[in-house]
Amino acid sequence: MFVHCLHHYRSVNDFSMDPRFTDEVKAFHQLVATLQQLSGSLAPEWMRPWLEDLHAKGNEKLIGTFEGKLEEKHVKTNSADIPINIYTPVNTNKDQLVVYFHGGGWTIGSRRTHQTIVNFLADATKTVWISVEYRLGPEYKYPIWLNDACDVTRHIIENKESYGVDQTAKIGVAGDSAGGMISACVSQEVKNIDFQILIYGLYDFTRSAPSYKEFVDPQYFSTPELLEWCIKNGFGDGVDMNDSPMSVFRNKSPEQLPSTLFIVAELDPLRDDSYTYKEILDKAGVKNKLVLFKGVLHGFFALPGIYPKACAQAVDAIQEFMASI
Repeated sequence: MFVHCLHHYRSVNDFSMDPRFTDEVKAFHQLVATLQQLSGSLAPEWMRPWLEDLHAKGNEKLIGTFEGKLEEKHVKTNSADIPINIYTPVNTNKDQLVVYFHGGGWTIGSRRTHQTIVNFLADATKTVWISVEYRLGPEYKYPIWLNDACDVTRHIIENKESYGVDQTAKIGVAGDSAGGMISACVSQEVKNIDFQILIYGLYDFTRSAPSYKEFVDPQYFSTPELLEWCIKNGFGDGVDMNDSPMSVFRNKSPEQLPSTLFIVAELDPLRDDSYTYKEILDKAGVKNKLVLFKGVLHGFFALPGIYPKACAQAVDAIQEFMASI
């Protein structure tokens, strides 16, 4: 959800780094130091190419390694024509399909920034994954991007066979950061979702959990200022941030939610939201599992070229979870 950048980036030697950082986090810091610096006020027209550049360079060695078929289609909704990428691996398992929503703070990110990790997921699970180019703020603020996500998911559920799976195939939603939050909301709003994979999402807009106060230093990248910027661009003035479609903690029927896998980064201001959501699902009797990744930052999942060990472990956890559905 929150891009990994600062107004003025400081090199890893400019501050006392958290000793919990893995070597992969240090490599990430080094990569960011090589990118064009953002100065002045953050603006989507600057942030979007910056994030594209980060993921292109970070995943450079992995681009083009997908062994299956990549196809672009468009889903026509009542209000828009939404592009999607369909990743069909070799020897496809036709009894599951996953709809993926990328991160980027409802403002930036794209199918392209997350192409490498979705490639990995399709290959590893031998399952069709569909990545959705929902519209972004500030041009298209809430609820537009959530409506896009719900409309595309409903379309896929109603037309499973046209996407290469059986009519009885189980449908899951997945996403990282803003995409994790979107996935959790879609699971509340759309019927016949069988599982959800929630990767370090924001689930409580009060942001009162201790982790929001623990990870405020720029070395963790997802600073309070950046979070405020994302919310300002993703949501219009006057939006009730505790509105139930967005604030999933206030769902009055959590027992109806599907089986859930939480992927959580240890050094992430959003970390505690996943633990709280897990407790809600536990009390409601919903099957779920939380996997914590030690020593890594928010945003690691979309950069397998920089975080090969952490991403491999996360993909393994997703593979295992999907096999249990």
